[in-house]
Amino acid sequence: MTFQQSPLFKTLIVSTLCALVLGALVLFHLVPQQALKPINELYYFPATEQTSTLQQLLFQPADQWQLLPDTTSSLGYQQSDFWYKTRLSASSTTTALSVLAPFIDRLELYVLDNQLQVLQSHQLGDQQLYSLRPLPTLNFVILLPASSEDLWLYAKVSNQGANMLPLQRSSTMEMEQQEHLAVFIHSLFSGIFLCLIALSAGFYLIYRHSYFLAFSGMFLTLVLIQLEINGLLFAYVWPQSPDYNVVIEYGAVFGSLFASGFMLSFFRGADTPKWLMWPFQLIAAFAVLLMLASPWLGAYWLKKSGVELTALTGCLMLLASFWLLHKRHANAVFFALALLTMLTGIAVMILRSKGYLPAVMLTNSAMEIGNALSALFFVFAMLQNLHLEKNKKIAFQQQILDQQQHIQSMQHKALQQALTEHISGLPNKTALLNRLEQLDEQRDSNFYLVMIVHQRFRQIERALGVEEANHTITGCSKLLKRWGEQQRQTEAHYPSLFALERDSYAVLIAPTDFRSQFEQLRYQLDALLMVDNLQLDLGTVYSSVHYPVDCAKATDTLDLALAAIEHADRAGDYLPYEPLYLEQNLEHIHLLSELNIALQDDLLELYVQPILDMKQQKIHAAELLIRWYHPKMGQISPTDFIPLAEQTGMISQVTEWVLNKTLLLQKQLADTGAHLRLSMNISPLDLRNTALISRVIEAVKSTSQSTVPLQLELTETAFVDLVKDSEQALKLLERSNIRISLDDFGVGQSSLARLQGLPLGELKIDRDLLCQAIRLNDDTVLRYAVMLGRSLQLYTVIEGVETVKELEFVRRLGADAVQGYLLAKPMPFARFSQWLTDFEQQGFRLS
Repeated sequence: MTFQQSPLFKTLIVSTLCALVLGALVLFHLVPQQALKPINELYYFPATEQTSTLQQLLFQPADQWQLLPDTTSSLGYQQSDFWYKTRLSASSTTTALSVLAPFIDRLELYVLDNQLQVLQSHQLGDQQLYSLRPLPTLNFVILLPASSEDLWLYAKVSNQGANMLPLQRSSTMEMEQQEHLAVFIHSLFSGIFLCLIALSAGFYLIYRHSYFLAFSGMFLTLVLIQLEINGLLFAYVWPQSPDYNVVIEYGAVFGSLFASGFMLSFFRGADTPKWLMWPFQLIAAFAVLLMLASPWLGAYWLKKSGVELTALTGCLMLLASFWLLHKRHANAVFFALALLTMLTGIAVMILRSKGYLPAVMLTNSAMEIGNALSALFFVFAMLQNLHLEKNKKIAFQQQILDQQQHIQSMQHKALQQALTEHISGLPNKTALLNRLEQLDEQRDSNFYLVMIVHQRFRQIERALGVEEANHTITGCSKLLKRWGEQQRQTEAHYPSLFALERDSYAVLIAPTDFRSQFEQLRYQLDALLMVDNLQLDLGTVYSSVHYPVDCAKATDTLDLALAAIEHADRAGDYLPYEPLYLEQNLEHIHLLSELNIALQDDLLELYVQPILDMKQQKIHAAELLIRWYHPKMGQISPTDFIPLAEQTGMISQVTEWVLNKTLLLQKQLADTGAHLRLSMNISPLDLRNTALISRVIEAVKSTSQSTVPLQLELTETAFVDLVKDSEQALKLLERSNIRISLDDFGVGQSSLARLQGLPLGELKIDRDLLCQAIRLNDDTVLRYAVMLGRSLQLYTVIEGVETVKELEFVRRLGADAVQGYLLAKPMPFARFSQWLTDFEQQGFRLS
């Protein structure tokens, strides 16, 4: 924005036009109608004790009188009496002689003829009553009678100030016109001042800005001083009180005080330097001290100090305005114009009093004109300051409003993000809970909550990676959204889609056409999903809860759907909610709580089942099996609590407990001289727990070097779902002298290539292959399994040998070892120690 387009430029143009109009009006009224007749040469003579009276003065030689350069010249600011004399030219009509400066303490006027006889005498001045004046006018005016010859005028002036005698002589009509014009001019400017003062006081009452009050005080004192100088106060306020110049004495001091206060309050902003304001603080303090000391100073010194202080204040204000104008302060233009017009009026008045300018109404009223224009510019400056402050407040409020809107937008965005699953773009679990709470508050709510879980999503994520899994989520969410848009054409509020986890969703469906809508949903999701030219079967399962049929609160539907989805997960199909599911889940929660207590109180126990080496016919290893006997619930099978522990993440605590017990038993066996390889089962989830793997390695390293290395068993189904991090964990365990055994081989889906790449040391063939071979009397599959172990250089163990026939069958196949009830059932460690002693003494015998 250019300067011509700024509000400051427009305000300056308007204010200049206003000032020009005001100046034109003033000039129109100030132009005199007639030129006044000049006074002859004026002479002065210092009064002394020898020349204190007119009779004494008349005998003084004429050469001692000195000529004034002009009839309005001043003799200086001094406390002394002077005599003045001038020749009054003859006039055929009565004329008027006026002293334009009414502010004189004492004035003695004598009119003499050529024979020096006194024709008239007058005692005038501020120390004389106003009613004693020859004519009751603002100036000192006396009438001169018509005379055919020249007359002499002698005047004695006693004044505590600038000693001067500005004389004018004119006709009575001209004097009256001049007097009326002077009264009009003084009243006009006084009215302008009072209007501006009232306006400023009104602004102070509205806006409570202190500079309005300081401006009112400053120009009120200025108006009073001008009225006093022009004789208006002397004429109308105290005409019977001579020598009462309190306005002049205190006005200058108060004016300096208000002017400094105006500067301090008007430029109090942070952009004004402090060094520019501290001189005005000193002036204000000095003005207060001057007023307090006024009873001891006297009228002369109080008036003299006030005038000098006012001059100093004006100079400092002008310098400050120039500096602010140089710094392009917002209010500096009007402020500088105000001070320039005021000082211009004062300068014109001084030049007129010195005789450099003619004594006409324009020059006589120069101070009033300058002060009026100055006050007008000051008002413009204050109004502009109000405008700027208002704009700043509006800008600040707008900034606050923008910030609030930005905060609200950020909060709304954060709320949307908090309620949205970032990959699928669907509302998340929190949004579902909020929606269910709303449905609780609504009357006659009726809906189905369908829960959807992709069973194979984790397997796909491990196989393809996180990025491809995210593509799967995006593709599935697109299918859901497309189905939702199709169904929403008939239902106003349903269906509603929500993403609970990366592999699970929830859908709210209206009960009016639930069956058909659900079947369409299953049809779309059960189809093979295409992701990057791959057909993926997500293995989707479903559960549903009907509100208010299945529960009393809408917020409970999610918990019931979660209870039903666990059973649907095992069934691999859709299952609606049944109350039995929730009871079973509560039993599982209670069982997990009891398992936590059992781990803390060491209530679990490890059973030992020996493994027989077929070649050496000796016990070379033993498998440790966890057992839990509950005081109230009795014997609890590992197949009941181990899967629950894996689902809840408690399996790592179970594995760590088994590890500590295994190392302890291993040490006890080593102390008795039995060096057996102990084998413990480990969950595939444990391989992803790097902290647990590190503890296993550190615990094995800390055991005695004389013990046989530990062996960890993993089921074949666990090897199918191994991810890259788990394979690295297996290799790390193998490098730490911990052997890995593949358990239950033959019931899973292991590929030969996958087995060949894993760090295995043992292959344990499941009993199902043995039973199948005996039932079919065909050992082909079992033989190939044993041959596979040999080809991979793995130690081969056949599990579940329970009869002599099965033992002979295994012996023919050439397996390395057997394990089963025929040899011994799992037993506590204390009984195993005795059993091992008996076996070493008696050798192998059938149990």
